[in-house]
Amino acid sequence: MGKLSLIRTTNIMAWISRRKEQKVLRMLEEHMAYVLKTVEGLRKATYAFCDGNEEGFKEGYKEVFDGEGEADSLKRKILDELSKGMFHPVDRDEIIRFVLTADDIASNAKGAAVRMTFIPLALKDEGLKGGLKKLADDLVRIAIKTKEAVEKLIENPKGAVEKAHEVEEIEEQIDDFRRDLLRTIMRSYDSLGTVKMLCLKEIVDSMENVADKCEDVADLIRSIVIVAV
Repeated sequence: MGKLSLIRTTNIMAWISRRKEQKVLRMLEEHMAYVLKTVEGLRKATYAFCDGNEEGFKEGYKEVFDGEGEADSLKRKILDELSKGMFHPVDRDEIIRFVLTADDIASNAKGAAVRMTFIPLALKDEGLKGGLKKLADDLVRIAIKTKEAVEKLIENPKGAVEKAHEVEEIEEQIDDFRRDLLRTIMRSYDSLGTVKMLCLKEIVDSMENVADKCEDVADLIRSIVIVAV
């Protein structure tokens, strides 16, 4: 291992062990919990959207907005903590990118829920209903794995990297499934019409962005700890 790698390893382990930095990492864990809450709300909204359940959709929609708002509020607190603490510029930049990227998970979940309000609730095509519900389930799955990776940053950096790898694998599965789902949407053009088809495509794209941002968070986790393990 070269001199720079040794220095980097020492810096990472020292950074993670310092009390001030641990406080920020704990805040990141809490932030990710709100992000997960947002994605779980999106799943509830998606199921209700597919089934034409207006009350269920309202509940899920509210959970999405509440979770995203709580995540956004904590994001600002984390950024404020970074601005007033004595952090190394590299450390500060990494954590800023981390929290902004994690916050984008919630923002894209909110965007998907908002787009569901553009068209009437209820889908008649069972393939579309099942596809959207599966995509929503997979987003919760990848968000949980991302949260687990964040939680391992302090106590088990190697475990955090392993979880990050799992996040990447799930994202690839979601990406493959998204392509199949988009083909299903396109084939349903005659029954959907132009407006509904385009809105469904936008919903699916926003949901895919949730998975993409989870993978981006996983990449940032690896960039923080990979040399140290």
